[in-house]
Amino acid sequence: MEHTSWDAFWWDSITGPHTVVQQVAMSLMENKMVALKVPSDLPWRHSMRSEIQMTFNERTDVRDVIIESIDAVDDGLDTADPGQFLLQRYASPSVRAGYRAKARKTIQSYLSDWKVLRNRIIWIKGLDGETARKWFQFCREFTPRATETGLFLLEYHGDFTPPEAKHFTYIDFHQFVSLYDVQLFNSFFLDEEQQYTNIWKRYIAVTAAALCETDAEVSEQLLLHTDFHTETILEGLQHVVDSGELDKRGMEQNSRHPLWYLRNGRPDELLRRVWTAQIQVLFPVIELERRNFVEKSWDAIHESLEQYSVKQFGTVLHDPAEVELGTLCYMMNYKTATGTRMLYIPEDADRQRIHFLHSCRNKLAHMNCCTPNEISVLLDNAAI
Repeated sequence: MEHTSWDAFWWDSITGPHTVVQQVAMSLMENKMVALKVPSDLPWRHSMRSEIQMTFNERTDVRDVIIESIDAVDDGLDTADPGQFLLQRYASPSVRAGYRAKARKTIQSYLSDWKVLRNRIIWIKGLDGETARKWFQFCREFTPRATETGLFLLEYHGDFTPPEAKHFTYIDFHQFVSLYDVQLFNSFFLDEEQQYTNIWKRYIAVTAAALCETDAEVSEQLLLHTDFHTETILEGLQHVVDSGELDKRGMEQNSRHPLWYLRNGRPDELLRRVWTAQIQVLFPVIELERRNFVEKSWDAIHESLEQYSVKQFGTVLHDPAEVELGTLCYMMNYKTATGTRMLYIPEDADRQRIHFLHSCRNKLAHMNCCTPNEISVLLDNAAI
């Protein structure tokens, strides 16, 4: 992709994440403070902040407004009093000296009256737990009067639930972004790949999204590091870990992040995600091939059903369209007393293909994943 980087593409061109950017920017333009809930493993977080600031700047006439970031961890907000922190960082020496904690005026009113945060949007990032509670409580008592008195954007994660406040707009990343956004992102990314056919691209896009859920950044790395023709997607995920580029991802205890499951020797959940993707993509491929085979062999199957009493799930079959793969295999294998086969299919390749399709279908039906070799045989020779 020549026109932009993939991180910018995610936030600017994919519907869900782009909506998050727009919602935040519009709220700030309306002089509202923002409570932004994000996952701890937010993809391309720096690009998100850049996109929000750029969108805000493009849509407002106020050119002297500055968006300033404060990191809850790096700036020691866990031990700092919010009001004193802001007073010390942004007020002039005389304004700092003039504040009296025991005065009737709250520090929020003092900051506002003296316009300490004039033309500033203070973006507090990385809030959680008690630190988040402390800052939300402070901001509830801060009454914004447009950007001339300052605005706050509180970016938080984890199980913390912010209190309701009339001056806040509440935006939750997961209300707008789902794995389908990642699937769409993957599809655009794979458009530039020449080694995969369209059905392969669909399989990879769906499977990587199912595995990575809403972390498009890990999904991008997975697509870069995996040869899906020969490797399992979990082997590809291990390549991502080995690359060291995303060492901080999936570090929270009991995270649902794929890298957490991989590092902690918990492949079952990852395999379940892969299986759901294979059900979504491979099952229809198998079913379409079954239908194509039945249409091709309609007369032979119909004649066999008329001649023999073939049961499927306890019911005698009459319609060739209803004959499932397992029944087709049974009919091809069964020999009558005279040595003739119940269903004769002359082409060896057709017989082998039906047995192969039946084997793959059985695997998936019993919640097992197909191997890279089976996927290659299935997709490279799919009659679609």
